[in-house]
This record gives sequence, C-alpha cells and structure tokens, in this order.
Amino acid sequence: MRLIGKIAAAIGVLAILCAIFGWVYLRSALPQISGTVTLEGLEAEVSITRDRHGVPHIVAQTPEDAFFALGYAHAQDRLWQMSMHRRIAAGRLSEIAGEATLSTDVFLRTLSLYDRARKAWAHQTEQARAGMVSYSNGVNAFLNSRKGALPPEFLLTKTEPEPWTPIDSLSWLKVMALDLGGNYWSELARLDLASRLDTDQLMDFFPPYPGEEALPLPDLDTLYDGLDLAHIKTAQTDIGKPRGLGSNNWVLSGDHSKTGMPLLANDPHLGLTTPSLWYLAHMKIGEENVIGATMPGIPFVILGRNDRIAWGFTNVNPDVQDLYVEKLVDDGTAYLTPDGPAPFITREETIHIKDADPKTILVRETRHGPVISDGRTDLAEKMPKNAVLALRWTALDEDDTSGSAAATLSSVKDYEQFKTALRLYTAPAQNIVYADIDGNIGYYAPGRVPIRGAKNDTHGLVPAPGWKADYDWESTIPYEDMPERENPANGVIVTANEKIVGPDYPHFLTSGWALPYRGDRIRELIADTAPHDKASMARIQMDVKSTVAADLLPLMLALMDQEQKALDETQKDILDALGAWDFEMAVDRPEPMIFTAWHRALAKRLYADELGDKFDRYWGPKVDFLKMALLGTTKANWCDDIGTSDEESCADSVSLAFNDALEDLSSRLDRKPGSWRDWQWGSLHRGVQEHRPFSQVPVLARFFETSTPAPGGTYTVNVAGPRFSAPNPYGFTHGPSYRVVYDLADLDRSSYIIPTGQSGIPFSKHYSDMMDKWLHGDFIEISTNPETYQSGDKLVLKRQSSGETGGALP
Repeated sequence: MRLIGKIAAAIGVLAILCAIFGWVYLRSALPQISGTVTLEGLEAEVSITRDRHGVPHIVAQTPEDAFFALGYAHAQDRLWQMSMHRRIAAGRLSEIAGEATLSTDVFLRTLSLYDRARKAWAHQTEQARAGMVSYSNGVNAFLNSRKGALPPEFLLTKTEPEPWTPIDSLSWLKVMALDLGGNYWSELARLDLASRLDTDQLMDFFPPYPGEEALPLPDLDTLYDGLDLAHIKTAQTDIGKPRGLGSNNWVLSGDHSKTGMPLLANDPHLGLTTPSLWYLAHMKIGEENVIGATMPGIPFVILGRNDRIAWGFTNVNPDVQDLYVEKLVDDGTAYLTPDGPAPFITREETIHIKDADPKTILVRETRHGPVISDGRTDLAEKMPKNAVLALRWTALDEDDTSGSAAATLSSVKDYEQFKTALRLYTAPAQNIVYADIDGNIGYYAPGRVPIRGAKNDTHGLVPAPGWKADYDWESTIPYEDMPERENPANGVIVTANEKIVGPDYPHFLTSGWALPYRGDRIRELIADTAPHDKASMARIQMDVKSTVAADLLPLMLALMDQEQKALDETQKDILDALGAWDFEMAVDRPEPMIFTAWHRALAKRLYADELGDKFDRYWGPKVDFLKMALLGTTKANWCDDIGTSDEESCADSVSLAFNDALEDLSSRLDRKPGSWRDWQWGSLHRGVQEHRPFSQVPVLARFFETSTPAPGGTYTVNVAGPRFSAPNPYGFTHGPSYRVVYDLADLDRSSYIIPTGQSGIPFSKHYSDMMDKWLHGDFIEISTNPETYQSGDKLVLKRQSSGETGGALP
C-alpha cells in the first residue's frame, strides 16, 4: 500500500509538472514586447512601444517601415484572427472545419472575392502597393523569426500560419464590403415571399422609408418572359439572417463646442467578435502622426486622425447589388444576352477538406458577374433547368481601388485633399464625416453606385432579366454628384444610416435606408445639451432611450385599453408600469424586457400566419411595418389571423401578444409574472462577442468568447438589437465595434475604445481588458507625446545588415 501511495504521489507530481510546463509553453505565444529583434526588409530602425493598454506606438522614418512594423505587431497580437480572415475571404474554412463548412466555402469561391482581389492588385496606386508589400513583409518577418508556441487556436486545429500576401489584405476589404451590403438577399426575399404574399402584402411587408411613396413592383409573372420561377420562390436561403443595425457618426463645428473647435464622434456597429475587429495603433512617420482603428490584415488606419484632420465612417447601404436571371442556351453551354448567346467565363477551384477528399468546383461568370446559384445548392435545385442567377456588384469590379483610398486618407491635410483621396473609393459606399484643426467640418459619401435605366421597372427590388438590355446598368453616379456638405450653416452633420439626401437629389441611391430613430435622437441630444465637449459626446454615444418604444408602445397600450376587463391585477400593474416608463433600456429594469418580449410576440401574431413555414427567417423588429399595421394604414389587414374563422382586430392581436410575452418571459426566467418587478433586462439581454470558430464548439466557447449583460436595444443610439428568431431572442451579437471622440482643439485628448482588448491570445492581460470600459462608456487616450508612453515596453526592430543572420522572407 505504501508503494502504491508513492506511485500515486509521483504521478501527481508529474501531472503538476506537466501542467506547469504546458502553461509555460502556451504562454510563450505571448509577444516579445521589449528588447531588440534583427529582421530583413527594413530600411532603418523602427521602435514599437506598447502602452499600458497594449496599444503600439510605432516610430519609423518612412511609411514603408511603419507599415512593416504594424504588420509585425498585428501578427504578434492577432495572428489567429488574421488567419481566419484569410480563410473566410479565400473560402478555405473546410481545411480546418471539414465538411461542416463546405457549403460556405463553395459559395465564397463562387462569389469570387479572392479572385477579384487578385485582379484589383494591378489597379492600386504605387503608394498603396508599396504599403501592402511592406506590411506583408512585416507579418512574414514575425513568422520567420518568432520563437515559442503559436496561439492556442493553431494548436487545437493542428494548423500552421502561412506567409501573408497583399492579396490577403485586399480580399479582406471585399469581405467587409460583403458584410456591409446585402441588397441581393432582399431581392431574393421578395421572390421567396411572393409565393405567400400578394403584391399589396409584399409592399406592406417591405414598406418605403417614412414619408416616401413605395416603389412599385413589376409583374413577376411576365417579367421573365414566361420563365418559370415558381420554385425559386420557396428556396431555403439565409435571407433572414440577422444583420447589424448600422453605425453613428456626427461632427459639430466650433459654434457648438466649449472650446470653439470641432468635435467628431464615430461608433461603427458591426458584428461583435473576440478579439475585436479593430486594433488600435499610433504610427509616427518622420514628424507626422496617424492614430486610430486599424484592421488586422490591412496596413492602414481605417478610422482615425492625423495631425490635422479626423474622419469617421457609417454605411450608406446603397443598392449596388443586382441579381440577374440568365437564360441558358445551346444545351446550357452559353447564356442569352441582348446580342445573342455568349459563353460563360469559367475557372476551376479546388477546395481542400479536413478528413475528406478535395472537391473541385467549376465557377461560371456571365457579363454581369459570378453565377451565385452555382454556389448555393438550395438555389440551384429550385432554379428552372434553363436559368441561373448571376450577381452584379460594384465591389467585384476589377478596377476597385478602395485599398488605395485607405492608403491615401491618412496623409490628407485639408478638405480638398480629403475629397481627392476619396475618389479612389469604390465599395462599400460610406458616409464619411470630416473635421480639421482650422475649424472646418465636412461630409462626403464616396463609392460607386449604379445608374439604372428609366425602363428598369425592377428598381433593384427583384432580380432582373439578364437578356434584356433595358435592365443593364447604364453607368455609375459621377463622383461630383455624390452627397456632400462643407461647413453647413447650422454647424451640425449627423449620419446614422438614415436617408441622407432630399427629394431634389437627382439619383437613386437605395430604398434600404435605416429608419431615422438613431439619427433623430442624436440630433435631439445635440440640440438639448449644447455646448459640447468630449464627455457630452460620449454620453450621446451611450444613450439607451428607445425611441422605438416611444413610438410603438403608446399604440400598443391604447389598443390594450379595450381589453382591460380581461386582465388580472398583475397584468394591470405591468401595463401601468409600462405607461409610466421613461423608455430607457436600462440593464437593471424590467420594462425593457417586457416591452421587447411584447414587441417580439406582436410581430409573430401579425405575420406568422401569412408567412407559414417561412416565418422564422423574417422574424424581426420590423418597426415601420408594425406601426403601419397597428394604425391601419397598410393595404392588407395583418391583425386578422387567417388561420381562424373569426376576424381578429388589432386589439385582439395586441392582447394575445401581451399574454404570449409574459408566458415566454416566465418560462425563460423560471419566475411567475407576479415577480415581474424583479425581472432585469440584463438577465436575458447579453452581448456575445463571438470567437471564430470556437463559439461553435460549446466546450471551447467559454474559454474563447466574451459575453456580458448590456443596456440598449433596437435603434437606440447605443445599439444592441435583439435577434427575435435566435435561441436567446433577447441577446445581441452586433453593436458598437469602436467608439471614438476626436477633439480638434487638442487631438491628443481624443478618446478611443474597442469592445475587447488589443490581444487575440486568450491568456494575455489585454485579451478583454477594455471590455468593462466599453460597456460603461469609458475611454482611453492615445497620445503622440512620447513622455506619455515611453514608460511602456519598447521593442526595437533593427535592420539586418550584411553578414547578420535572420529569417529569410518568403
């Protein structure tokens, strides 16, 4: 027995030693942040000093050396994220995930993002190409010189990082354009629902922007010259997948600030990920500085400021995607054009699959673009045998120079240079606000937006017949005609994805504007709390008053008045509380939870009966549609349940939805409605910042992704919109991916924050150290003054001279 005890003790000690060794080995993946490293590819010595938040301050003499160092720092802190970005853009997820992601890879290869990035390389400016080459050299210098373990994701997936190329950088810009533009899914949505809804119902369900007339739909039975598309109307697509709810930016002239100089705020709303999409950095190049949000994989500051100007983006969401139904001829070897048959442009793509044989696919393209129905089995199976769907999209133009615009913007000195730099911008079209230290403010919306012919009666709402010349794009809107404002008389420019042009604007930009709730609320707060400083701008960014609730809830309560006799005392108390509610979506209050649950249940009561088995794909807030339905201004009667013999009123639907909401919350919270005063919005309203790919692996998700209760809701300025059809329909995965306030009186006092931290390595102290600040509206400052960051850890990148040894670049 004594021997067994000794053996057990020895095994225990060995296990402890192995655990210690394993932990020490894993921690060797953390970056070297001090000392000297000798590398090939530099023109001169460069320093990277990380401050207490992990933000690198790069000091270089040339732009190329600065971009080299940024690539090195990105690779040190975000190597796995960069690897995943490359796999997404190139359609190479199946190499690590197996057949589970094969359909995604097939679609991405068919969409041709990586192929178009290759072709766009030749069209970039020399400045942009030099920057991307230097950046790639910096990434690869790290790969060739690194010591210790790789980030744990590489170990778990048994993969190795590959050399970085400029095409990888350009392709990620294409992915961002895809994320910010999904109009072609809206086209499919109308076809998908045309089998369930008549024309009036379709126009109700996709209502026009407030105050505008609805664009008419063409006759779908005659549009395609008898081509039978009845089956595509039931294609199972992901068109109802939840998307982000936009972004905010605004700029104020000195007339509205306490210092007499402009203030500029920006908070782009994107998918929340761990690590964050953004990486904060400061580069001092010679005597000039540029600071802001970079994207791992791209060498330039995307959202930021230099020594003279600051800028910020929101999405215009223009209609720059059109689907075309192409008729097949000559036994499917060609397709019909206005000038007769034309052959497809083809190429083969081989997809390597973990634990399976490779799959080779044929990618076909028409004169409009890639045949995306080839990349979607659900679409291909539902399409007529003699037709395919092709995509025309500005981001797939071979002469897309958006990467060059990003390279130029950082060195702009004034508004005229700002406009000149943005001429290079193609996609995704953005609302870009501007301010400079001379007191000027401005706005431009660059991007390539098509002009459709007068005879194109699809208006970009449904797929067009590809064989008819009237449906081709005639040209694109001239750059000089894109929306612009310079030093407006009122000294305020606000964009929040709402309509940015007036009725006299001569061109069609989109029918997909975001509703004006956020923009109107921002303008209201600017007027109510002037004059402004950094703190007041930050408070606006954190505002969680729901103007959606202020709009919808009074209608719902008014209709419930007709049902008061059927309510018990608890229900009446809840309604009284909602009636007295200030519409603040606070994390510790029950009213936000009850309103959201009621809103969600009402949506189901109004259109689940009409949509049938398609309902889950379209279950969302649809605020404008619900408001019109309750007011009785829709063309159809949506309050009546077509599944019953009775004709239900809107009061019936609202009352039933109220009961549904309380029942749903009681089951989720395991508490009876009588305890509703103890309910808290934050118990269900959690922000999940997903990790790619381990959020999809439950046993690993808890170690890699981050999550927290949060305030806010649909269309609050601090947006945190729930996903009605998700397993947790009250949680959110989209929100402010970056918050910044630039103070043009002293740009070093500008404030920055991202939702997680600078590092993508889970056991780094900078993995999620900014999350609490982001949650509560706090910021960090990033100064150009060396005295404020020199106390940090300093890594010197030394140029390898003749005779020295170092890692050779691939």
